[in-house]
Amino acid sequence: MACIKEPTFKINPKFRLTTRHLSVVWYCVDKLTIECESTVPIPNRFVFRANGSVELVAQYHDGILDMVYHDATNFEPKKIQKWLRELLRDTILRIAKVILPARVKYWEDMKGIHGTGVTVKRLRKNVLGQCSHSNHITLQPFLVIFKQEWADGVILHEMAHYKYKHHRKSFWNFLSILIGEDSKLAKVKDDIAMSPYYNYYLYLTKN
Repeated sequence: MACIKEPTFKINPKFRLTTRHLSVVWYCVDKLTIECESTVPIPNRFVFRANGSVELVAQYHDGILDMVYHDATNFEPKKIQKWLRELLRDTILRIAKVILPARVKYWEDMKGIHGTGVTVKRLRKNVLGQCSHSNHITLQPFLVIFKQEWADGVILHEMAHYKYKHHRKSFWNFLSILIGEDSKLAKVKDDIAMSPYYNYYLYLTKN
C-alpha cells in the first residue's frame, strides 16, 4: 500500500487567519526595534530566537495575535515553523476552552435542553465532536476558528445526542428541529464548504 503523505503548510507573513475569535496580524519592523521589543516584559508575549538573534516577537491580546518580524527573518527552517505552529495551537486551545463551552451553554439555554458539561481537546482526525452517554460533550479546539455557522452546526449535532444516542431517522428529525432546516442537507452543505480548510485546521492544532 502506498504511503499517503500528510499535506504540509508554511506559516509566514503570507499566512492569513481572520476569524471571529482569533486574528493573526503581521508587522515588519527593523532589527533594532524587534530587539528592543523582545526585552519588554509583557504578559502573553513570546520571543523566537535563532543563533542568539531575535527573529520574531508574538503578542496575544483581545483575540489578536500580533506577529512582529524583521525583513531578514527566515521562515523556512523547521525550528521556526514548529515554534509558530505550537504558538498557534496553544493560542487556539486557550481561546477554545473559553469560547466553545460558552457557545454550548448559549444553545442549551436557547433550545431548553442541557447536558452535563463540555471538554475541549484534540480528538481523532475526522471527529469534530462527541457526546457521551452521560450527555457530556467533547469538542475539537479548532472549531473556534470555524465559521460560526459551522461550529454551531457541530454543537447542535452533539446536543441532539442528548436525546438520541444514534444516527437513525429520529435523530436527524430532532436535529432538523434544533437547526431549523433539513439536517442531512445542512450537514452535506457544511462538509463541502469546510473540506478545503480541514487539513489546515488539523495541522494548526496537532500535538
